[in-house]
Amino acid sequence: MTRAARLLLCAVLSGLVPVSAFAQTAAPAPAPPTRIWFAVGGGFVTLQGHCGDCGQAFPYRNTGAVVGNAGYRVTTRMDVGADLFWTQWENDSGHIQATALNGVAQFRPWESKGFFLRGGAGMAFVRNFVRTLGPNSDNSKALALLIGTGWAFPVTHRVGLQLFATERVGALGDLQTAAGTVNDVSANFWTIGTSIVFR
Repeated sequence: MTRAARLLLCAVLSGLVPVSAFAQTAAPAPAPPTRIWFAVGGGFVTLQGHCGDCGQAFPYRNTGAVVGNAGYRVTTRMDVGADLFWTQWENDSGHIQATALNGVAQFRPWESKGFFLRGGAGMAFVRNFVRTLGPNSDNSKALALLIGTGWAFPVTHRVGLQLFATERVGALGDLQTAAGTVNDVSANFWTIGTSIVFR
């Protein structure tokens, strides 16, 4: 092969390299995670009631709860959203239901980890179906507070699992009953549980 033929062959081959590179189809980029998410799950609850002048310590009671969360990812570390909590428990004379709806903020100290902190406030609704404090059943509203922590684990691109532990406080204030006014009524709900997260 002559020198001229070798130079011509090198020029042709060098021209084919970028053509073959551009001919390859680029791999599709993964879909970005959605900013909106919601979760549903349940947990185990230990609760205790308090009042300012009852003169006695109320017993701890154990029950279950249904929880739901919905949120919007504001930044890679911060979410805002809502938290719904429902539980029912038995006392000596019947059962009581409590529902709490809180606005919450959720913070992740590390972007690459699933650990999060959660806090919020809202309204609690307590329905007493029995004559616990007087001859009639009572419907009450209360200030609700929430603090908690947990860890989220991805299962698929759109589905995850989170484990959580929270403390909720329902502050009913002065409760009017047929037996009179009960001062500074409140309840604490300590919950551990798990939720399925959809994104």
